[in-house]
Amino acid sequence: MTFVEAFSILIAVVGPPKILLAFVVDTQRADARGRWRVAFTTTATAIATGLFVIVAGRLLIQLFHISGGALMLASGVILFVHALDLVLGRKQETGHDQTGGTHELATSFYANPVAVAYLFLMADASTWSTTYVLAGAYVAVIALDFAAIAILGILLRYLKMTYAWVLVRILGVLLAALGVDLIISGLEQLHIIEEIN
Repeated sequence: MTFVEAFSILIAVVGPPKILLAFVVDTQRADARGRWRVAFTTTATAIATGLFVIVAGRLLIQLFHISGGALMLASGVILFVHALDLVLGRKQETGHDQTGGTHELATSFYANPVAVAYLFLMADASTWSTTYVLAGAYVAVIALDFAAIAILGILLRYLKMTYAWVLVRILGVLLAALGVDLIISGLEQLHIIEEIN
């Protein structure tokens, strides 16, 4: 696995488009200081979580006897449910949010089900030498996400939330479609259904 290959996969599953969507939802009522707090907190947690999965992923998969198909199926179901929440406007009330203002990003950034599944699969398929490459690519993608969040945080001062919510609904539908695609891939890998061409 080369750096470019790992970076390309990770940018697709945990890149700025998915993160920006969650950031808009989570910080719609926050001021500039609150947005910076969310950005720094989630970035630090994302790096810690991702590096843990990269290092311990192979051991955890072997310990729990989890197949690649099961990972794909589980991540697809979680992503689909999360996308429905975005499309239908269902969101945890602020007063009950125990995550310090990072409820939406918890699912879409450092606990992105698709990203976690791919990190587990890539960690399981990598050798110790390529583990460093995977870790470097992951940190690079998270750094890019942070830069995108910082720019969006500035733009949100001037952007009407009506336009932002339209974007949330559109991208939510795309995420739901991605969730369905992952569910189908998981069912195919588990040989529950025949491969669809």
